[in-house]
Amino acid sequence: MAGASEIRVPRWLVITSYPVGAICLTAFFIFLGFPYDLLAGRLSHYVESAMNVRVHIGDLSPHIGLGGPGLAASEVLVAREGEQTIVLQEVVVRPAWSLAWLRGTPAIHIDVTSEIGNGAGTLTVGPMGGWDGSLESVQLAYLPLAMLDMVEIDGILDASVDVHGASAEEGGSLVGTVNFELREGTLGSDALPVAVPFDRLYGTLRFGDDPYLTVEKVELEGPLIEATIQGQVGHAKDLGGQPLAIEVAYRVRDPNLARILGSVGPPGDDGRAHLSISGTLSKPAIR
Repeated sequence: MAGASEIRVPRWLVITSYPVGAICLTAFFIFLGFPYDLLAGRLSHYVESAMNVRVHIGDLSPHIGLGGPGLAASEVLVAREGEQTIVLQEVVVRPAWSLAWLRGTPAIHIDVTSEIGNGAGTLTVGPMGGWDGSLESVQLAYLPLAMLDMVEIDGILDASVDVHGASAEEGGSLVGTVNFELREGTLGSDALPVAVPFDRLYGTLRFGDDPYLTVEKVELEGPLIEATIQGQVGHAKDLGGQPLAIEVAYRVRDPNLARILGSVGPPGDDGRAHLSISGTLSKPAIR
């Protein structure tokens, strides 16, 4: 009976495998033994300078996952002056599997676990960089958003986000889409006589050249009122100066709220009414 045929490994492959293996092994041990405590301090300083926040990284260590090697930061404390500190239990970053690298744009995958919600996605860096990912169960009231100075909104946020910087041909601003759902929150502003509680606030926001933001049929469902919101937000040099062209169709479920809203847009016998919001983001006008 003839013996099984032998499989011969080419000599050149045997010779080259040794130095390649040695280089990979050396790189692996450098990865494990890198002085990450020094890197943590530099990263904290960089983020503080770029975002005007105080950052403290409790621990920084190597991380190896299905997506490849990266870094894991634990017990990350983030705070603005005069605001509550946000604790990020873990932040894992690694090079993203993205075609953006072929365009010379670094792409980083980020996975965040925190006490105020979770997020995961790909961050691309540069003039046309952006974010493509998701947010899960984020407590919006804790986020330091400048917009909250003009619009008071809280709730638990789930969202899918795909936005990036635009080229000069696209207007040089943001381009992309945000699909969101807010649960168990309240909505208020100087344009509303009272803050409105809601069970769900959901819809789609689309960023582009002109207008800057399109509100695509956002729906509000609550115990006191239900509403459909559509419209546009234009460009402005200063935050708060963006012109508004928003239409709101609503139905009041609570008679007491109907009396309060009578000064802005008195509902009919069936509780239904319509509002037009113009002016600017910081000084809205209702008619």
